[in-house]
Amino acid sequence: MMLILTLGFLACLILKDMLCIFCFTLFFLVYLYYRFKDKRILALFILLSLFSCILVYPKEFKTYETYKVVEIKKGYCIGKNKGSKIFIQTDLDLSFQDEVKVKHIEPIHTDDNFTLFSFTKYNENKNIRFKTNSIEIIHKSTSLKSRLYNYLKSKPNSSIVLSLYYGIHDETIDEIYTMLGYGYMSAYYIVLHLLKRKYDETKIRRILLVFSILFGHFFVYTLSLSRFILYQLSTLFFTSKPNQIAFTILLFGILYPNQVLSISFVCPLLLQLVSYFCTEHKWIVQKLVLIGLMFIYFKKVNLISLLFFNILRKLYGLIFIFGFIVQDLINLKLPELTIHYAPRILFLILFIVFYIQCLKHFKWKYLLILFVPLLEIYCNPFFQVYTLNLGQADCSVIVEPFHKSVVMIDCGQNLYRDNVERIIMPFLENKNIHTIDTLILTHDDFDHNGGYDTLKDKIEIKQVIEDSNQIVNADYPFYLLLSEREAKDTNDSSIISYFTYDHLTYLFMGDASKQIERQLMSEYDLKADVIKVGHHGSNTSSDPDFLDSLDCKIALISCGYKNRYGHPSVETLKTLENLHINTLCTSDCGSIAIYSLHHLSFLVTNDGMFGIIWA
Repeated sequence: MMLILTLGFLACLILKDMLCIFCFTLFFLVYLYYRFKDKRILALFILLSLFSCILVYPKEFKTYETYKVVEIKKGYCIGKNKGSKIFIQTDLDLSFQDEVKVKHIEPIHTDDNFTLFSFTKYNENKNIRFKTNSIEIIHKSTSLKSRLYNYLKSKPNSSIVLSLYYGIHDETIDEIYTMLGYGYMSAYYIVLHLLKRKYDETKIRRILLVFSILFGHFFVYTLSLSRFILYQLSTLFFTSKPNQIAFTILLFGILYPNQVLSISFVCPLLLQLVSYFCTEHKWIVQKLVLIGLMFIYFKKVNLISLLFFNILRKLYGLIFIFGFIVQDLINLKLPELTIHYAPRILFLILFIVFYIQCLKHFKWKYLLILFVPLLEIYCNPFFQVYTLNLGQADCSVIVEPFHKSVVMIDCGQNLYRDNVERIIMPFLENKNIHTIDTLILTHDDFDHNGGYDTLKDKIEIKQVIEDSNQIVNADYPFYLLLSEREAKDTNDSSIISYFTYDHLTYLFMGDASKQIERQLMSEYDLKADVIKVGHHGSNTSSDPDFLDSLDCKIALISCGYKNRYGHPSVETLKTLENLHINTLCTSDCGSIAIYSLHHLSFLVTNDGMFGIIWA
């Protein structure tokens, strides 16, 4: 009963929205009534539901002049003053409990894309919404915590130890071991197993619990360590495994209400439930759960790491124990045999159903879930048009149903980031795109074709188009317009793409100016449902008469957040508004996707917007 109540409480925390919590509470109360026939249980869950509303209610951010460093990651730190945290990005050598003065703050913003990790959302879940790169150290800490960190950091090849002790992820260790805290957990059970041979297990657990709390105090309370401490605490109060799990869920939800969907909590919880409720083939079920979670959270599975999961977990436990005295550690990063897959709704639904069924009774037919990725990838009937968010650069990916063909328009670069390495290739891998049938390079600007040299070395490209006279190899109407034109500069020579699928017509303008738009009007009688606005929304493009003649429904704009060019211009946005064209900008909503299947068409943005397109 206690476990069911806390799982309901957990569901309320996950839903967050007050209306959703209210609706769920009503349905769950009906379930509880028919299950237990006890009004006291109903009253208790109502209290838990109300408590969850208080926990998830957005907290106001208060700014302070000074912050203390409470968390250190690779490339950044987290500062804290009372209940407010701030993201600190600096080249200064900071340590734990250093006090810094903040000169300027601004909202955290990253170029978010489908299937890729969102650093902005990650920090929002930790109630960190503002950042600074302008600080002054006003006090260097001499605390034991700071000295321990500086000592370990100064050791040769310290990256594995820093990862296991502080959660500072490094490429020398698989990320899942860092996030799940398996270094400390494995070390704990190694010590417990050795000592309980000679001493009372209950006393040893109490001593190790105190040690765990002290370890968190002098090092860092990562999410995985906090959850582990709460679970060990629950074993002192409850003998029943379900009650231990329920107690852990309740306390973790109270302490970290916005982190209940983190893999540091979800993965151990699901594996614990398998360990207790699953009566047969536990090893297989646990591996399938791990595969599913790694697809959901990391969009990839390293099969070699998964195969040696139990061995590596114990090995990291030994390294954790001897980390203070070992001077040279080998690189334990295993060779990769990696499968990439970004799960969609079908996989998520089947994963939940599979998990619930396996807790009751495992059947070999449940292994069919492993084929769902292939089903979703190669049996996807939707025509897909993606506008990636590369900042002040351009890249669009057009995927024909069932992966019949892939067309990419531009692969732009930025001066501050390798877009191909950081965004384009991870996106293609997660979508299981291993071949680009046609790459259209609209014109010779770094923000449009700058990634070509890198991209061609990483993925097969069958056809490259750099001239409007070439023909796109596609089985649907795909035209390159205005092959003969009067172009005054490189921008005006941009290849203009015009294609149709499922009764929707798309027009991609590159960086073409108003002059080229007028030439298009005089040369063709164009209509377009979706336009990729020219020149990142600059006022050099988007002539009102031209846009009006197209009878557009949607305008897409690629531009960087707070870019130095001021794109998109106020004039262009005003024109689009006056013409009642729905405008989506990557700098505001992240990457944009349009899906169509016959007469059904809809769009989705990375920040959660959803809209039906009426053809």
